[in-house]
Amino acid sequence: MTRTRDSTNPRVRLIWDEQLSHAVPRALRELGFNTTHVGAEADGAPPRSSSDIEVIEFAQRTDQVIVTSNHDMMLLCDEAGQRFVWIDPRGRQFRREQQVLLCFQQIRAWEEILETGQCVHAFRTKAVPIDSAEAARLAMRRFRALRRKQRTSARRPVEPSLTAIADWGSRETWDDAAE
Repeated sequence: MTRTRDSTNPRVRLIWDEQLSHAVPRALRELGFNTTHVGAEADGAPPRSSSDIEVIEFAQRTDQVIVTSNHDMMLLCDEAGQRFVWIDPRGRQFRREQQVLLCFQQIRAWEEILETGQCVHAFRTKAVPIDSAEAARLAMRRFRALRRKQRTSARRPVEPSLTAIADWGSRETWDDAAE
């Protein structure tokens, strides 16, 4: 059966970052979208575990836009002048089904934004244009917040859980064992 290109399908070519589900671009491709993913070597895409730089170089060579939620990738894309779609879960990672739904709901908006030369900031409910430098700034701010949180939790003394105390017996027995 010969497939003809449906003019309503997006013209944008997308490559999914390795950290996102590969089932999404495969499913979209079956429906006529021009997508691939890191690890789809039959498409000539970089193999799994390729560096972000290799993925960016491939995307630039093949005129594809990178779909990612990886802050490191966004910083490198900004430096390289590579457009991207930033899937921003805002602290709660998307399940595979949510990624598919997000893409189906927003792919037309992504295409319109990408045609203006900007990057896409894809939230759960909407997609907005974002300059790659602004996305990189936001990524750095999130990195710093994460480091602060990690430092704070590392300084906090670890208290025994109630389960651990119950396992040791009474509180007095635990205190005696700790000495």
